[in-house]
Amino acid sequence: MNKLLIGLLIVAAGAGVYFLLLKKNEQPVSNNINKQWIIGKWKTQQYQPVNDSLQPMYQYDFLKEGTVLRSLSDTIKADTAHYEWNKANELVMKKITSDSVSQTFTVIRLTADSLQLRSADNVEILFIKVK
Repeated sequence: MNKLLIGLLIVAAGAGVYFLLLKKNEQPVSNNINKQWIIGKWKTQQYQPVNDSLQPMYQYDFLKEGTVLRSLSDTIKADTAHYEWNKANELVMKKITSDSVSQTFTVIRLTADSLQLRSADNVEILFIKVK
């Protein structure tokens, strides 16, 4: 009976380590980002850790000169903000370019058709490119 309990504890510990390492494997890809892939129209797909059905799903249009237009998918009116890349290859968003207040996002994934960001409060946002 003792051998069975010890075996079960070892299996449980192994499963815990496996899931811990699986979670840690999703690290930001900060070194090899093709920053040109962010140019274009993106729509929010989901928010993590909670996907709230009442959360507004915005559409973002990243322009080359560092301007981003944000609008709800069902409206024409858009808010204007500015973005830039910092030295750590993080995406920094500001209302006005000269503003000292900004929101920094860690880039988890940036491909030609998907963008995954993590905010400072660990909320992850998944974007899909609009074609």
